[in-house]
Amino acid sequence: MTVRKLTLSAAATTTVLLLCGTVLNGAAVASAAAVTTTTATTVAAVNAVNAVDATSPTSPESPGVPATLAPPSSDTASDTTTGTAAATVATPAQGSAPATATTAPGLTLSAYDAGTGTAELAPVAADAQSPSGPAAAPGAAETAAAAVRPGQLIDSPPTPAAPQGALVAVTGVQPTTDGKVAVTTRPATLPELLGATSTSLHSAVSPSAFQVQPQIGGVQVTTDLGATAGRGSVSGSLGLSADTTVPLPNGSSARLSGSVSLTPAVDFSYRGGLGLIDPQQARIGFSLGAHADWHVSADLTASAAGIRIPLATYSASPVVMVGPLPVVINLKFTLSADIAADGTVTLDAEQTYDGQWGVHSDYVKGPGWTTTTDPGTSTVTPLRLDLKGSASAKAGLLAEGSIALYDTIGVKASIEPYLRAAVSGSVVLGGASGTPEVNGTAALYGGININGALTAQLAVLGTPILSADLPFLAFHREWLLTSASTGPNPPRLVDWTALSSGLGDDQHSAHLRTRPDWDPYALKASCPDGGRLIGLSHGGDDGLCTDATKADLWDAGHAFVVDHGGTYVTGDWAPGYTKAQCPAGSFVSGYGRNGRTMSVLCARSATPLGTSSRTVWFDKGDNRPAVPGGGDFAYGFAKGQCSNDEFIAGVAYSQPWWQLWAARPYALLCQKLA
Repeated sequence: MTVRKLTLSAAATTTVLLLCGTVLNGAAVASAAAVTTTTATTVAAVNAVNAVDATSPTSPESPGVPATLAPPSSDTASDTTTGTAAATVATPAQGSAPATATTAPGLTLSAYDAGTGTAELAPVAADAQSPSGPAAAPGAAETAAAAVRPGQLIDSPPTPAAPQGALVAVTGVQPTTDGKVAVTTRPATLPELLGATSTSLHSAVSPSAFQVQPQIGGVQVTTDLGATAGRGSVSGSLGLSADTTVPLPNGSSARLSGSVSLTPAVDFSYRGGLGLIDPQQARIGFSLGAHADWHVSADLTASAAGIRIPLATYSASPVVMVGPLPVVINLKFTLSADIAADGTVTLDAEQTYDGQWGVHSDYVKGPGWTTTTDPGTSTVTPLRLDLKGSASAKAGLLAEGSIALYDTIGVKASIEPYLRAAVSGSVVLGGASGTPEVNGTAALYGGININGALTAQLAVLGTPILSADLPFLAFHREWLLTSASTGPNPPRLVDWTALSSGLGDDQHSAHLRTRPDWDPYALKASCPDGGRLIGLSHGGDDGLCTDATKADLWDAGHAFVVDHGGTYVTGDWAPGYTKAQCPAGSFVSGYGRNGRTMSVLCARSATPLGTSSRTVWFDKGDNRPAVPGGGDFAYGFAKGQCSNDEFIAGVAYSQPWWQLWAARPYALLCQKLA
């Protein structure tokens, strides 16, 4: 995934902007209510998922089997330190019945090479301290060798030899001289294990199941197991506290302190089919709740990109028991502070953040895989802020995670709730006077970005796989919380507006919202009136608008045309690609996508435009100015962006080979404003 660098910690800017919001005026409350309304449907969907009864069948043809999360302390859990976790040896599924566990002696996977498929099984020692050796009864290896036969399945929870667990089919068996059993294997699939079984689970993961590694000094990890954790409950939360100074690329430093409490959960469901090729339905995903209290102070100076400060990495391998059969899930994520700014500011801020979000991918036989982002809820409470300078600064608490079945990656995602402040002058909140002190101009925006992909490695589900990742329809939303302006003639603030049409129309033009649909049936987005499109992403449906260098560019009559390709093209500036281009004297102020066709919204300029142009390709990676404004408007995707003194005159598009049903932009025609 693409990473932008800059200055500071996500918590820092978030804090500062939040404060602005609630204190500058009560508009923040109304804005928050509006945002809550926009995500109500998604939140309801999340709650519905959380309420799934794992004991009820999802289809009358598929027998329902309860799914439970094995306690981390049980024999089926991820005991990768002692290696005593016993593997299940089973006869593959027959018809609608799941695999049947055999009566083989207790065995553990003591060696495994996924590349060659070779493995060793060792009898579980009677003293549960060593997987083999004197504690194993004489003749145990021969007994095990007789019980393990070609064609059977080995379903192993995590062990030191297979930290992510393993699901394989035995192709050959050979006793060894050291009391173990050598086997050759091939990868097996869940249909071979679960057959036509139907099961589902949404469950929090016990904090005690996680291994946590701090990524910077001054970070302490805490674990709250909850009041009933001793009786096997998975209640509780993961926590960390920080009190450290982090160096920044410009030679300054950021002071970061505070705490975070996390409550991760996993989603898994499966409904088998009549055969053993692929299931009828499957789901894999994860969600994360967070509470954070942060205090950040730093001097921020714009650089080529943003800066990310990893705080800690988390990993766990919970085991889902589908009846007597274990299914291993591997969950990993990194929590980071993320900051971006396009000017110079000094800040000292405190904030509180609460939120819950999630992602999952669903498979249905026939249509195939689809991905869903659950923005959930995000609330930020400003406590104190002292911000000086002239810049647009964004900060967020970034979680990058992945969830896998056994050793095959399934879903990876990055989720970042953030706050962005545009300041020219100074803002003090929570000062001695008790009222906000604004000298100049300040505006506060809230936002959330969710990006990710279903990877092409989910062969363990037996579903048709791709040779490349399948990106999510990314979720991005930013909303104005509040703004204030005082003092004599404050300098104009440049507006940067991120667009996202992946889940529906994103119309920022007040004029167009009162007019008929300018591109029926297309997913589309438009810039605020007077602004112009200056950037697009390749793999998503995200764009960036600005009024830098030239404000109020649209003519007073609001004249516009829409082009889907070819009508106004004057030269082959992107050979081999379809080109949607504006006529002379117009600029792109919006875009749309209708399946394999893209469109551009061409607004007539109020002033003469230049004719000097260049082609900006961005299908292979970012192609943006050295110090791009607007921040990372499409995290995880390649982005193209014109310079601040240019406008987009045309977009070249085609269909990626891995996504033939959706057109994507490959290049921009950037033209001088004057």
